[in-house]
Amino acid sequence: MAKKEKEDVEQPSSPAWMTTYGDMMTLLLCFFVLLLSFSNIDKVKFSMSMRALQGALGVMPRMKKVNRSTQTRINSDKVIDKMKMEEKIQKLKELAKSLGYEEEVTVLFNEGGLLIRLGNKVLFDLGKAKLREQAYPILEFVGNTIKEHDADDVIVGGHTDNLPISSSEYPSNWELSIARSLSVVKFMIDSVNVPPEKLIAAGFSEYHPIAPNDTPTNRQKNRRVEFMFNW
Repeated sequence: MAKKEKEDVEQPSSPAWMTTYGDMMTLLLCFFVLLLSFSNIDKVKFSMSMRALQGALGVMPRMKKVNRSTQTRINSDKVIDKMKMEEKIQKLKELAKSLGYEEEVTVLFNEGGLLIRLGNKVLFDLGKAKLREQAYPILEFVGNTIKEHDADDVIVGGHTDNLPISSSEYPSNWELSIARSLSVVKFMIDSVNVPPEKLIAAGFSEYHPIAPNDTPTNRQKNRRVEFMFNW
């Protein structure tokens, strides 16, 4: 009877050492899976920590958000500034019309800024660089606009026609154009209190005409002072 019970006991299908080896491999597999999972968690934490640090230093992803926000604010400021400028220009045109100089004042918007053109009929007598008193109200208005406008700088450019000039005061049109520009700039600084650092005086002589110098009317158009607002 005892012999029969002994025969009924199932015999192992593999050596005992293989069972131990299999258990060890299973434990090692679990161990490395856990290590891998821990390394992934550390990687995520490391990435989060780096992003937080980058954001604090103002670089990479967070910096891009700041740039977009800043750019949007700058663009909005420029739009508002341009709207205010357009209101000013409309008032300038109304002032020029009331003084009888409607055709002597031209305003042009372009990509780089704004151009205000004042004809010589408003500002100077022929061959002279002394401002006419009739020009004061318009120049005061333009000067106040410069003070209120956040422009990088304003170039005040004097232009002449091609009629030659030669005198002890103005040997050529170069000297005349620069003298006219300086007269306007000095008036802006002394009478309107425009900050000097906002103004640039320039003389262009006869070399940037807006009309052919072939008739008295066209030469009159070329004798002018221009204010170039850069933004």
